[in-house]
Amino acid sequence: MDKNSSLDPQKASPTAGLLKTFALSLLLLLLGFGLLFVATNRGQAFTTEGLRRSEVSRQALQIPNFELLDAAHQKMGLHQRLNLDGRVLIVDFVYTRCQTICSALGSVYQQLQTEIIERSLQQQVGLLSISFDPANDDPKALQNYATRMRMDPGVWRIETLSRWQDRRRLLDSFGIMVVPAPLGEFEHNAALHLVNTQGQLVSIMDYDRPSDALNAALALAR
Repeated sequence: MDKNSSLDPQKASPTAGLLKTFALSLLLLLLGFGLLFVATNRGQAFTTEGLRRSEVSRQALQIPNFELLDAAHQKMGLHQRLNLDGRVLIVDFVYTRCQTICSALGSVYQQLQTEIIERSLQQQVGLLSISFDPANDDPKALQNYATRMRMDPGVWRIETLSRWQDRRRLLDSFGIMVVPAPLGEFEHNAALHLVNTQGQLVSIMDYDRPSDALNAALALAR
């Protein structure tokens, strides 16, 4: 046997190539998990909503009374808004410059608005979008967003916090995790939150199941 045959790359064992491929794949997988871990604020974007869903499934949670600001420059406490409406609200969280998940939420809310109007449910269920970006979403930005989304104010409203200092408590109350992203944008989780007239978070539902959320809201309203 030729003593140098083991050095010939053409005669090398295929095992070495497989090991290299496996090592590279493992490295890429670990890098992917690392980026996901950082992008979701050490994984909290998943666990925060998951824990909140679990808590709400056992018992409705009282939401603190935050002061909101609308497109007409009017301020009102969240609890006061709920009492005045006398309706179960489906609540989501957005910021008006968002072009990603907020656009999907906007489309879902447009579908819900259409269904609510067609079924004459305006007195029972309402839609509320809350901006978590009060530094940029002033009343003018809220109005522009409402116009762009073709909001019917009798069904769907958008408001923001009047005090940015309340943002963390508000988001924690609903299980929302917001992570800064490049170009001044945000990454955040999204869901449909059912809130009753007593200011209690009753249910958190997937935003890709709007009909289920509407039916659940109607059941609460009755």
